[in-house]
Amino acid sequence: MREYPVKKGVKTDTESILSTCLKYSKDSKIHENSVELALPGLKSVRVLCGMKNLQLETESDTSYGNPQESIRIYNQFITELTGFDSKERKKRLSKL
Repeated sequence: MREYPVKKGVKTDTESILSTCLKYSKDSKIHENSVELALPGLKSVRVLCGMKNLQLETESDTSYGNPQESIRIYNQFITELTGFDSKERKKRLSKL
């Protein structure tokens, strides 16, 4: 499970997260207080909603043939969910 900080003004409620997830996967669905979906290279992604920070639980798909594309899509997905791009996330992690 990974935890990501969220930029001020970015909504973390279930409906907002679901609308973002639907852009990346049409089979996104709400399950209790989380949203579940699948991305290229990831069998399942579970986003826990409604907290100050987002928590993501992922399961890799080892049979997927293009890991660079998978990483690119995942980074775009996280950027849209949190409001921070990969450089900003790295900078925040290095401060800890």
